[in-house]
Amino acid sequence: MSSEAIRDALAAVGYEFVQLEPPIPGGRDRWRPDVVAWAADSNGALTPWVAIEVVKSRAPVRPEAGLRALARARDMLGTADHYIVVNDAEWYRADPGLRRLTQVEGPDAPPNGGEGEIEDVELVTALLSHELWKAASRARGSGSHTTDSNLDLGAAIDLTGFQTFTSSRVRVGPETLWQARRRAVVDFERRHKEAGEFTSHKGVSKAVAHLAGSRLTRDLLDPFCGAGSFLWEAIDYAQDHVTGLNRVLGYDVHQRMADVARSIGSVSPVPVEIITGDVFKTDVPPSTCLVSAPPSSLRLQKHYELLDGSTTRDGDLAVLDRVVRLLGEGSRAVLHLPAGVTYRSNGEPYRRFLASRFRVAAILGLPPGAVAGTAIRSILIVIEKAEPGDTFIAQLGEDWESQLAPGGAALEAALVHVDGARP
Repeated sequence: MSSEAIRDALAAVGYEFVQLEPPIPGGRDRWRPDVVAWAADSNGALTPWVAIEVVKSRAPVRPEAGLRALARARDMLGTADHYIVVNDAEWYRADPGLRRLTQVEGPDAPPNGGEGEIEDVELVTALLSHELWKAASRARGSGSHTTDSNLDLGAAIDLTGFQTFTSSRVRVGPETLWQARRRAVVDFERRHKEAGEFTSHKGVSKAVAHLAGSRLTRDLLDPFCGAGSFLWEAIDYAQDHVTGLNRVLGYDVHQRMADVARSIGSVSPVPVEIITGDVFKTDVPPSTCLVSAPPSSLRLQKHYELLDGSTTRDGDLAVLDRVVRLLGEGSRAVLHLPAGVTYRSNGEPYRRFLASRFRVAAILGLPPGAVAGTAIRSILIVIEKAEPGDTFIAQLGEDWESQLAPGGAALEAALVHVDGARP
């Protein structure tokens, strides 16, 4: 009995979602179970329910030889029902302890039915990634001019679920789809050498979301959004803390990155609009909260006039100035910038101006490694359109990730200063 015939036998008793040699999410080696069938648990969520080991041998073989593989599948996937199929014909069902086998005619029907929603983020990420790779492969083999870098991501991966070999649909929960689509699309894009410029370290993105947290009450803007790393973490924070965020807007001058962000944002729990455009040449509405990791070390072709009336061709100063111009009264910006904006001599007059007109609430220095793909030092800076005041300053070392993690000492101290006493 071939794997396809086993799949047909499972479908005949009600299993709609069957995988042949599926990869194990988080597995440390390349081992894969022969067949895994998914079924609903008591709450209606699809879970790995059946694992099947196929034993083939021309010589006589004891079916118990497959028990070790079934135990491995159970430990890694949490499967509840286990079978061994020997020499394409004989079915054996294992007892709950995986010690004894009983010969049977075929698989039992799933006790809670074979339909439900997939809630496993890692599984859906793997499935979406597989669909993206297939779409890219088809595009390359079709003779068209479509490549990985201009593939329509939205068309390549379905938004509602997956089609099984029986042509039925396996549904995916909205929250699961939101998390998995972000991972799959960003991982797909990171194959391109320039992708690191447009995605941020997850530890930095989470810290930015927490520092923005109390201002995520209405709308959110990232004028240099790239693939949207800061937007997605801020949305997660707003959802978890029910802050009232109801509109998200992102801009990026690169068409491809705007398409990536737009593809992810299309399944966001909050309405997201991604615009392809240069914010230096576009009218952008002010926002309650801004988050961004603008492009660093830009050299502008023309002089840019700063808010203090001076001009510069320093791109880091120009993007900082562009962001603070977009702050509405009482609004907050949380930015990830090169550390040079805090000490380069050409920026001293503007820094004094900024400190006299805005509340520079916090500056957290980060070591090399916090900016993806570079060795530059950087800062997280929190700026509010409010009365000037004291600035919380900290320089973090090699343990910066734990310091900036939720509950980390540096993040908590910064939040106390920025927002006041913590509950």
